[in-house]
Amino acid sequence: MSRGQDMTCGWSEWINLGKPTAGPNGGEDESIQKINSAGYHVCTNPEEVQCFIVYNETDHDGHCYIGYCDESCHIIQKHHPCTQKECTDVFPPRKDGESWKESNCRIGTCDNGRVSYNHTKCPTMKPLVCANNFPPVEVWDDDECCSHYECQCVCYGWGDPHYVTFDGTYYGFQGNCSYWLVKEILPRYNFSVMIDNYYCGAPDGLSCPQSITVFYKSYKIFITQKDINSIATNKITVNNKPVSPAYQNGDFRIATTGIDTVLVIPKIHAKITFSGLIFSIYLPYNEFSGNTEGQCGTCDNNRSDDCMLPSGKIDPSCPKMAHEWHVNNSQCEHPVQPTPTPTPSTCNATICEVIKSSVFEACHKIVDYRPFVVACEFDVCHMHIYDIGCTSLQTYADVCAEAGICIDWRSATKGLCEYKCPSPRVYQACGPVVEPTCDFWYNQKFIYTVNEFSAMTNVKLEGCYCPNGTYLLSSSSNECIPYPCGEICHLPNGKWTKANTTWTEGCNECKCEEDTLQVTCRPISCPALPPLSCDEEGQVKITETVKCCQNDSCVCESKLCSDSVPSCPVGYTLNTTMGVCCPKHSCGILKDQPCNVSTTAVYLESDGCHAKDPVNITFCDGACGTFTFYSTKMRSLQHTCSCCTELASSERQIQLFCPDNTEITYTYTHIDACGCLKTECSVLGHSEMAATRFSIKSRRRRR
Repeated sequence: MSRGQDMTCGWSEWINLGKPTAGPNGGEDESIQKINSAGYHVCTNPEEVQCFIVYNETDHDGHCYIGYCDESCHIIQKHHPCTQKECTDVFPPRKDGESWKESNCRIGTCDNGRVSYNHTKCPTMKPLVCANNFPPVEVWDDDECCSHYECQCVCYGWGDPHYVTFDGTYYGFQGNCSYWLVKEILPRYNFSVMIDNYYCGAPDGLSCPQSITVFYKSYKIFITQKDINSIATNKITVNNKPVSPAYQNGDFRIATTGIDTVLVIPKIHAKITFSGLIFSIYLPYNEFSGNTEGQCGTCDNNRSDDCMLPSGKIDPSCPKMAHEWHVNNSQCEHPVQPTPTPTPSTCNATICEVIKSSVFEACHKIVDYRPFVVACEFDVCHMHIYDIGCTSLQTYADVCAEAGICIDWRSATKGLCEYKCPSPRVYQACGPVVEPTCDFWYNQKFIYTVNEFSAMTNVKLEGCYCPNGTYLLSSSSNECIPYPCGEICHLPNGKWTKANTTWTEGCNECKCEEDTLQVTCRPISCPALPPLSCDEEGQVKITETVKCCQNDSCVCESKLCSDSVPSCPVGYTLNTTMGVCCPKHSCGILKDQPCNVSTTAVYLESDGCHAKDPVNITFCDGACGTFTFYSTKMRSLQHTCSCCTELASSERQIQLFCPDNTEITYTYTHIDACGCLKTECSVLGHSEMAATRFSIKSRRRRR
């Protein structure tokens, strides 16, 4: 059955399909798809059936009785003389001559009991002239059958700044504060836009935009542009959390070309762009007509109310109106409007002529260029920024691009407005809002999927893109790789590497696996450590990491060395050599060293009292002519002995300091001269040797 033809109904063969299931009002529900899948081909192209005729009978008195189901599945009974030709084969039954709207833009008509269908006839669209000089756009009616023309609500600003309201009123405003560009008079979407201006280096106090904030539903979307390492970088936060474009949730999408940041909100068909000194706001007339206020004015295709104050009154001066839209919690001084000064005779505004030239000729009939020329000449002649005129050209080019006319204009400025993109990207005058990457899922979501988001970003804008023949590695990287991307691994630092590549990263050996295109890393393999012993005095063993591997080594710990120094007997000298870690001491017999006075530094002590500084104590040290030989004449061993002993001495005194803070005078013997004296040679027994040593010690203690 096709629509517009008579409906023919009949019973199918009996269908026995499974166990009965209860329907919503008794009876049984069964889908056509389930019946077809069971092998019963009763309907190849099923259409939704919302009702049916239960009966349509005529009695013997000429009355027609009709019973049909309503939307609640209740039976509605009607009867009438059969002479009335009602259309009873539609739901609900229609009276003769009645017309109604059907789906797919069709009109149904009941004529003498028969239903006919015709397509909706649309009236001729009336031409429309828009106050903002933008061409009207074709908009579908609510039933999506016919269309009509509507004006566009377009507000934009740039430079110091210059404003053009939704209805096309141009004015300049030098305010150093935060202001409302757009607010809803009667809140419908909880939508508003705020701008923050700052003084941007002109001697007469001119200001420039530095950020824009969009409020929608419960979102706060903040967009600004910062100079990072001499590169203009877009910074975006959503509810105070940083996000990286392209970013999309169920309500909006944010994208960037490297120059322009674009925000689209499909549900209300709103688009906002920002690129440092330039902003633009696009709103649909059917959603916002007569319901906007702020520095962008009221979008109602009427310039006379563009300078409306927050009180609802109309100010004859838009710059004065603009100040009154400052944000309540911001401290704003009333801007002092600079006194208009004549254009200096030395002002060179040649760059502004490009707007009027053939470069933009294709856009002249679409977007009025005159406000941009006025703004350009003002900026060039009043601001001490050599390339400030480029901002007006860029703004006009952006507005033209949004109107569907993309223009390569920078090449016509003889390098003055050249835009340098960070390497390896290059400038393109007409590129996509979302650049393709090597990430398939990213491309699928932001580029290949056709939906309400892609429809609003389907324009060509200037930006920084990878050179021809290359693709951007990912949206978060600045790497361009040859197309097709092929088998590569993405690295955490935003770089990339080919499959099967190996490299060392820290203490790990990493590889781009060919099968999975994922990076795997494992610790560097280290050789087994040989056994190591640290047995010398003062040695300790330590384990340290050298080139990612553990290594054992012996190191010296001076505090483990012994502090004791042996006392050598007369005729012996103390020899000190350096061991592996600690000094080694030994007593040796003096050889070939004449008897002489030697000194050693000693801290003198007596009864617990000590000298503050060491004292040079003298002693006789050296070899004398002592020998033993066999005499044939005497037939015995003959001994000749001489001792290295003191020849002259004197007494000296020193102050010793005691623990009880007292001092005592201590007297000691100082040897002034030494020499060799002959003495009797004898062999001492063990007992005598012991006694001699003891007496010497006793003498030292008494001293």
